[in-house]
Amino acid sequence: MSGFKSGLEILSERLSLSRMTTGDADLDFLLGGGIEPGQFYLFFGDRESGVDRLIHQLLVNTLLPPERYGLGGKCVYTNCGNYREERIMLDTSLLCRLIKAERLNPYEALGDIYMLTSFSEEQEERIFVEIEDLLHKDQEIRLVAIHNIARFFTMERKGGNFGERIMRLQRLVYQLRRLCAERNVALVATCRPAKSGIKRLPRPEGGKYLSHTATVIVYLRRTGNVISATLIKHPNRPRKKINLTGGDGLGRITLPFRIVFQEELNNLKRTYREALMDSGRREAFDSLAKAWSSEQGAMSYARILTALEAMLLTAAIDNRKLIMELLEENAKIRSRLEKILEKLEGQHEIQDE
Repeated sequence: MSGFKSGLEILSERLSLSRMTTGDADLDFLLGGGIEPGQFYLFFGDRESGVDRLIHQLLVNTLLPPERYGLGGKCVYTNCGNYREERIMLDTSLLCRLIKAERLNPYEALGDIYMLTSFSEEQEERIFVEIEDLLHKDQEIRLVAIHNIARFFTMERKGGNFGERIMRLQRLVYQLRRLCAERNVALVATCRPAKSGIKRLPRPEGGKYLSHTATVIVYLRRTGNVISATLIKHPNRPRKKINLTGGDGLGRITLPFRIVFQEELNNLKRTYREALMDSGRREAFDSLAKAWSSEQGAMSYARILTALEAMLLTAAIDNRKLIMELLEENAKIRSRLEKILEKLEGQHEIQDE
């Protein structure tokens, strides 16, 4: 009998395992302490629920050391969706802000996040092979995050067998679940609520098998400025609904650039400008602030990781513009000076004669 463990012993062992924070203390409490390695978590909600931002936060938290309630490793992010229709993509600006908020180096942190994308169910199925290969090659991977896992297989389309597509999704979910469980890697997936005309708690899209396979299921919903989280399924916790008090912690996935820019500018004014000792440098900062404000459109279109880097690029361009203006003015002055010198030399020659 020594080879067997009681259910109480297994439960005690699981409760003692280190977990990763979601970034929200209330949500951590609802989950029983956070994200547990080797388990399958399914978060679902509409675009305004904060579920998209949550998955970005989990990518960053995976990189944190265990003493900071992270998993101390790398992660794999897989995006499944038609960007033109769903507007779902890894938001690098948001990701970098979250990385900097955790005092991590953006370039080092981004290097620890593997990103895979798919634009059809066939590509999503092939991605499983790539994930398996990554987990085999890199033993430091601690999280696999699947963004919108069921979207391709549940989209309304003309022709095609819906039942056959759901079976393909089931095979994919089974493979991912088994693969991550064998390597003690946390699996987190997101999806949208299934359409239903009945006014009750919605189910996640993707069919019963996805809900059956997930270890933990949480439904996120925004009502006004309040985000609620409902624990629908958990191995040892009852169903429960709470309101998250983290404020903007689970906000929209993408903030308009003008808001991000204004926050960055206000922060620089409060912290950096006021600390400048030289009044001339403070005036120079104010001049750059005018240049930044006038070029918000160009900065918003730049494919640059953060707002601050776009501001630095604009500052460099503005400085280059001033240098070119000074060079042009200097050339005009030099030309006039040469003409004056020529006249003076001509007058000296006349006097000598």
